[in-house]
Amino acid sequence: MTRAPRHRVLLGLLATALALGTALVPSASVHAGPPGAGHGTPARTATVMTRNLYLGADLSPILLALASGNDAAIVGAATQTWAAVQATRPEERMGAIADEIVAADADAVGLQEVTTWTTYAYNPVNGTTSNPTIAYDFLDLLLDALEERGADYREVAGATADNFSSPPIPYLASPTATFPTRAVSLADRDVIIVRDDVDATNARTGTYQTIISFPVDGALLPVARGWGSADLSVGKATFRFVNSHLEAFGVPGVDGEQVRVAQVGELLAAQAALTTQLGALPMVYVGDYNSDAPDAPAYVRLLAGVGADAWTSSHPGDPGFTCCLGATLTDPDNPLTSRIDLVLHSDDVKAPRATIIGDDPSEMTASGLWPSDHAGVVARLVIPARRGQ
Repeated sequence: MTRAPRHRVLLGLLATALALGTALVPSASVHAGPPGAGHGTPARTATVMTRNLYLGADLSPILLALASGNDAAIVGAATQTWAAVQATRPEERMGAIADEIVAADADAVGLQEVTTWTTYAYNPVNGTTSNPTIAYDFLDLLLDALEERGADYREVAGATADNFSSPPIPYLASPTATFPTRAVSLADRDVIIVRDDVDATNARTGTYQTIISFPVDGALLPVARGWGSADLSVGKATFRFVNSHLEAFGVPGVDGEQVRVAQVGELLAAQAALTTQLGALPMVYVGDYNSDAPDAPAYVRLLAGVGADAWTSSHPGDPGFTCCLGATLTDPDNPLTSRIDLVLHSDDVKAPRATIIGDDPSEMTASGLWPSDHAGVVARLVIPARRGQ
């Protein structure tokens, strides 16, 4: 999520209102060049990456329509939102992100906003839907694009955090339509993918207990967030890899940053419990943490609990902005103003190189789109040997 109020707050509001049953309901010398070094990397090194894929639209029209309760407004807003998603060309963007992964030769990637958009036939007489068809599954699009480029990656089963989803919302199928005959829904998740030669074990996932809830029609509607982790072996390098997407916003009377602070506490506690259960390993945390480095409280707590920040280790004094681009992904230049996409690691891990990707206009797609509304971070890590190695 972005920290810009428009994108962050509206996405969260829509997630809550829809998921619980609404009826309609980066400069060139610093950033350029991949940090990976091919499949013959030295022993006990690994290249990791974090990438928010961006769900594909500004959700403010549908949010405002849902708040109004006006059926015609809801249909109009859904029509506008679905058109915007298609205009951001998910297949093309996933191809660009596949190019980034291939260029980095990433061993493991933490993905956020891995969205599935599904369309349906809609009966305007009784409000029922049928014939669901997946229009865009961002994970499938990305994995297919990687395979087309000769790069074999897979989802780490058991490490995917399923976040919010919406019911089908009716929309107009054509500009001349006067009533809706189609509907669309979305589902969001966070996914870890690894190259096929990377061994992944002990996959886990969890959901945060501290969440944002919104008052809607006299009820409090919560929105869930979670994390996924797995033990990865890259050659002789073995480490625990954690991916998460913290809450993106606040509501009146609730400080969103304090929610994120609490979620960080839950994340660290969950990983401590895994250490007790599975044994200690070097730790690597990636994700969209929605807390501005270097001073925001959730970032400070996370850094203290994990150990070190791969970006600041190799670029002291460089702000390393990763967020955020406009909703249409057509900004002519780079307007990034905050750093919320992170690669953190325990103190026994070293990060000799980190790179920001997706922040230079030369990386835009053939249609003139940024690959995402976030930049990504790639880090080359040196992992300490385990006892007996």
